[in-house]
Amino acid sequence: TDLFLIDLATRRLRRLTNDQFADVQPAWSPDGRSIAFATDRFSTRLRDLRWGALQVAVIALDSGTISPIGATAVTAQRDPAWSPDGSNVFFVGDRGNNRIVILDQEGNYLDQWKQFSRPSGIYIDKDDNIYVADSESESVTRTHDGWKRGIRIGSARDGSVKYFIPDPVEKAPSTSAAEGVAVDAQGNVYGAEVGPRALKRYVRK
Repeated sequence: TDLFLIDLATRRLRRLTNDQFADVQPAWSPDGRSIAFATDRFSTRLRDLRWGALQVAVIALDSGTISPIGATAVTAQRDPAWSPDGSNVFFVGDRGNNRIVILDQEGNYLDQWKQFSRPSGIYIDKDDNIYVADSESESVTRTHDGWKRGIRIGSARDGSVKYFIPDPVEKAPSTSAAEGVAVDAQGNVYGAEVGPRALKRYVRK
């Protein structure tokens, strides 16, 4: 998979990556100059058919240079999100270990949050609200029983969880509820559901 950038005004398409690696889950930097994304390009060995773990990288839009964040990841790093203040602190989903890992620009470990359950998708808005989607607890994985699938909403400043949007399906044999999450300017929450192949909008009342 590759990354593309489209100008909505001119419909002009720009290809950002062009290779055989997986480049997924892009996230704009607050200043609009870079995009963080998850990629296996630093650990996959195509010649040996050895598939590596996803790791966070950043592409500079002016030069096209791709740089990894820190050393090669031991566990998969998913769905990077920038801190809204532009300090280049990354909130990364470590779904295999049921946690969000917080890294600095060099990839150094700062903290971990487990209160947002098993993160499949992360979104942070301009007001430092963090939205975390869990599509696998008590379904795909049986090592996280007792946690409900859905979208948890909290503070990216202190890690407190304030709201919860539950999976509409109470019991599921496979991935269910939102795996990707985003929020529009009006505060509506969107959940991209891989298993049901659906997009749901949640409106706050």
